[in-house]
This record gives sequence, C-alpha cells and structure tokens, in this order.
Amino acid sequence: MSSYFDNLDNAFLAHFCRRLSDLISEQGTKITESYGVTTPSTAISSIYFLEQNHGVTVAELASALEVTHQMATQRINTLESLGLVCRKPNPMDKRAKMIHLTDLGKQEAVKLKPLTKNMSQVFNELNQQIECDIVAKVRLAEQALIDKPLLQRLNELHNR
Repeated sequence: MSSYFDNLDNAFLAHFCRRLSDLISEQGTKITESYGVTTPSTAISSIYFLEQNHGVTVAELASALEVTHQMATQRINTLESLGLVCRKPNPMDKRAKMIHLTDLGKQEAVKLKPLTKNMSQVFNELNQQIECDIVAKVRLAEQALIDKPLLQRLNELHNR
C-alpha cells in the first residue's frame, strides 16, 4: 500500500521544496558542527557577504542575498547573538546601523572556506548522481515564476 505522501503530485511542489530545504539545512547543521563552525548553515552566505563588504546595512544585505528585510534581520540577529557580527552607527543615516563582522566572525569566515569548497564538490556529485544541476534548475524555475506568476498561469489554464 502506498502512503498518502507518495501520491502527492506537482501541485505540492512547495511542500517538496520545503522538505528538501529543511533536509539540506538539518544535514548542513551537523556538518558545520563537525567543522567547529558556529554559523548556521542558512547564514553562511551572510558571513561571506559581510566579509567581502565591510559595513553594510540590513537593507543592503537583504538586497544582495535577494531575501526579505525581515529574513536578513533574523539572520543578523542570530549572528549577533553568536558574537559573529556587531552593529555600529551609520555616519550617513542615523536610523540605520552598519553591520560588521567581529574578530570572531572573521575567524569564522576563514573556517568556512574549506567547508564551502567541499560542499560545492558534494553538490556537484549529487548533481551528477541525479543528472540535474539543481541550483540552475531552481534558479530557472524561480525566474520563470517571477516572469509569469502562478496566478497568471492558472488564469491562462482556465481560459483555454
């Protein structure tokens, strides 16, 4: 007997994507811990951006990573609680704070380099195994939905 889950089809794409994202994050957490890294796997891109761009606002980080301001704020709050980033006054705008890596955050960025290099290779091997460039397909699907949202696609289906 097949399970309910096995019978879910393309209409449940968001569910499958969330499961994959959660699985990668959970396994990524175990990996970062084994490397002695405290940065959550979901915030590594933030550490790298801050390493390359000294002193940015949350809005700049959100824009660079193409996430919501709220998501960027959550990541910064987490990294700040871990002592990896700090907020400093913005001389150009008193309302906005500038986000900087702390010395600990800079050390963390160095630790992350071999990890992300290895993870890139791991995902390359996964791509070969399943015969699909996952990142390329995800980005392609994302752009296709930006260009033509689901509601528009559904309306076109009804108008056929």
